[in-house]
Amino acid sequence: MDVRYAIHQDHLKLMDTGSIRKHLLIEKLFEKDQFNMVYSHVDRIIVGGVCPADRSLSPQTTRELGVDFFLQRRELGIINLGFKGIVVADSVEYALDNKECIYIGMGVRELSFGSANRDEQAKFYFASSPRMLLIPPSN
Repeated sequence: MDVRYAIHQDHLKLMDTGSIRKHLLIEKLFEKDQFNMVYSHVDRIIVGGVCPADRSLSPQTTRELGVDFFLQRRELGIINLGFKGIVVADSVEYALDNKECIYIGMGVRELSFGSANRDEQAKFYFASSPRMLLIPPSN
């Protein structure tokens, strides 16, 4: 997982185009049979791309997340930008056609992404953020 740190606005003003691209542009999101994720310290969001072809792919839990499974403290929004694909969340299968989306809530332990047809890959774009627990005001 690529980890990106926040940049102060004063620092950003001093950067050239190459530096701005290095720190802010996300390239290579959709690579065949790869699960690509970028973690940003700005709001602790993770964005990524999954392009399964020959096999189903699952997010890997890394040390940076500090959890036992990917959606232990996060929720996830997914949109399919490619051909028909399949998202499996805790053994429940969801078929997504081009431009269809799905929300997967916090607590789902097993998550995988696959393409319905090996020759026509799905391209899943996703964004994941920590679940914000709202505490009601005290009286």
